Amino acid sequence: MGLLAPLVLGAWLAVAARGCLQCDRQIRSTLESLRTNLVPRQIRDSRLRARAQALLRGMEGGFFRHYATSQFAGMAALSSINALIHHVRLTAAGLERSALTDQALLDTLVAYRHRTTMELKSALTEHQARGWLYYDIFDCTSCRKAKAVCLKQHHCLVDSQARLSLRYRPPAPGPAIARTGVSVVLCMGALLFLALSVAAVTYWRNRQSLGQ
Repeated sequence: MGLLAPLVLGAWLAVAARGCLQCDRQIRSTLESLRTNLVPRQIRDSRLRARAQALLRGMEGGFFRHYATSQFAGMAALSSINALIHHVRLTAAGLERSALTDQALLDTLVAYRHRTTMELKSALTEHQARGWLYYDIFDCTSCRKAKAVCLKQHHCLVDSQARLSLRYRPPAPGPAIARTGVSVVLCMGALLFLALSVAAVTYWRNRQSLGQ
């Protein structure tokens, strides 16, 4: 019992030390084992085997990172991502014992990637839903722990703009094109005001001339 507690604590710390799925060494190792051992052994059709290996190679590499950054802010709540990593470790290890072959195995791998992606989506969505709070997150691109911080609270609560409004670093200066656009609009407004003033004065003088 005395030995079990440190092992359990070590396993938990190992999970907590990782961020998104591609950051976890054990998950990558299990996916590699599926690609190099299970798939060649149980998928005889060369085309199906190539598709299954490409799918697993993507999951080992940048598939989850790309999803997290192209569809979301690339950040996930620490508690949620830890639970997801633990779950994926167990389910990926279960696939190694699969007796399926050929198309059935490929379909299972495709469905597994879809389920895992949806679970990752849930963790990413949860972070964006409460992104204005100060709490621990993991950056899926750098595999590092960070703090969720927004520029202003109301910016993080704008509908459909969570990715654009969440800020995790000091705000960058606005683009030069925006400042140029404002200047052009102001100049055009001033010219229009001047033209209207000249037209009004001219009209008033013409009326006076006609009256005389």
